[in-house]
Amino acid sequence: MSKVGIYYFTGTGNTRIAAKAIKTELEASGYFVKLMEIRVDQEKLEDPNTFDIIGFGYPIHAFNAPQFFLRQIKKLPIVNHKRAFIFKTSGEPFGINKVSSWALSRILKRKGYTLMMDRHLLMPYNIMFKYKDSLAKQMYIHTHDMAKVIAYDIRENRNHHMKFNLLHLPIMYLLRIQWFGAWINGPLFHAKKDICTSCELCVKVCPTDNITMKKGIPSFGGDCTMCMGCVVNCPVDAIRPGVINGFRVNGKYPFKKLLGDDRISADFINEGTKGYFKLFKKYYDETNKEIEEVDALTSEKS
Repeated sequence: MSKVGIYYFTGTGNTRIAAKAIKTELEASGYFVKLMEIRVDQEKLEDPNTFDIIGFGYPIHAFNAPQFFLRQIKKLPIVNHKRAFIFKTSGEPFGINKVSSWALSRILKRKGYTLMMDRHLLMPYNIMFKYKDSLAKQMYIHTHDMAKVIAYDIRENRNHHMKFNLLHLPIMYLLRIQWFGAWINGPLFHAKKDICTSCELCVKVCPTDNITMKKGIPSFGGDCTMCMGCVVNCPVDAIRPGVINGFRVNGKYPFKKLLGDDRISADFINEGTKGYFKLFKKYYDETNKEIEEVDALTSEKS
């Protein structure tokens, strides 16, 4: 039985959902799969040399992989020509997102990996504004369908590389200012004392251990990665994320509830979509063709 190890970073949970979906589909194909979440307790991660195939997942931050994630991946040991795949999540399908794997792919190549796949999966925004239930449901279902495509490609050893526009590279490097902005803005995060219930959930979800409790109130340090996990997961919307408070989105998307509600359509992006979200149609058209192709190939073999 082939073993697959998937290292992933998540703040608000979207990339974890994608990782679990890929795990489910690979296990259905007969693989052993272990998920390993990238956090500060790096010593808990298993050596990649114990796996036959290794996956790496992350949320796209300002068209880059999070710096914290890249730092932790650099700490992993060198491997001997292991097959690897990348999956990344974001709230929009724009082509510039393709360049976000530039640094990660170079790190993996230096460490002895052979990159076979790079996939971009859409999941709802957890910053700027909250997506409507119909779109959130569509994205969730579509990510699970794309997990079937990823699993099929791994099983059949099919490569999928994302070609990016070289003109996007300088933009990517410029927007790495977000990395440094996180260190500056992190200490500006604060919890509203009159709202906070001292539940400590923000402390538990922070992947960088940047939050401590002082006198019953969260205190934020300078190791923030701006993942927004604390803001989204706060049950009482008590956390104010510094200078970007105007883009605060609180509350996790109730995916299971949305799936069970037949009154909520999962067809937000369609032929009649207009305005900003019309830009999403090309992504869905292209990936839906892949999903249909894999469904047909799988049906033929069964």
